[in-house]
Amino acid sequence: MMMTTSRRSSSIVLFLASIAISSFFATAVSAFAPIKSSSRSLHQKSFHNHNKSPSSSTTSLSSSRDKAEQYLSTTYPQFYYLLQQNPTALNLMRNSKSGFTLFAPSNDSIAAYPCNLLSAACNNEDMQPVIAKMASYHIVNAPMSVELLGRYGVASTPGGELMTAVVQHHDEGGGVIMFENGVSVIASYEFQDELVQNVQDGNGNLVESSSVGGGKTCIVHEVDGFVCPEGLWGVLYEYFGEVGE
Repeated sequence: MMMTTSRRSSSIVLFLASIAISSFFATAVSAFAPIKSSSRSLHQKSFHNHNKSPSSSTTSLSSSRDKAEQYLSTTYPQFYYLLQQNPTALNLMRNSKSGFTLFAPSNDSIAAYPCNLLSAACNNEDMQPVIAKMASYHIVNAPMSVELLGRYGVASTPGGELMTAVVQHHDEGGGVIMFENGVSVIASYEFQDELVQNVQDGNGNLVESSSVGGGKTCIVHEVDGFVCPEGLWGVLYEYFGEVGE
């Protein structure tokens, strides 16, 4: 009887031990499972980071528009003041995606007109539409070199079209651009955007920088007179002549 009881006790102990061992292994497996999953995610994330493609971006170091306007304001201050009398045309010029062209009368050519006539007209409310119209004829909302002016024979401005032609000089090689009212181009100055392309690796580190083209081009043609129609000057002469009488 005692042996039977002892055997039963041993069976119970073994049964309980097997349950405990099973529970232990189940807990251990569940504890290690998240660690395995997390390790796999980190491995995948690290793998993707190492396979990022290089990228490039373009940075503007200097603006052709700013350089052209700075040159204009210091070299042709009277003409630049005239341009400012037509904010609409000026904004169109500044917002052009490709650049612009300006026909800037030289200081000597402006001095040839009656003293203070231009400044008086700029400060006269009645003459503001006339001054704005004069300014608009000196702006092209695209870059036009001397070569293009000669090739196409026309410059389209906010004020209207200006006919141009290449006039040959026997004592010089080549020719000059002349407008229909007899005004000609004396000199030309070209300003370009200064662009730099930056190349970065997959981790964002700068690999290479180089100058690139493709930016705006702004051109200032110095001319020996106003290219706008003479009739606009006639309006000024008539108005201030009557006012002075």
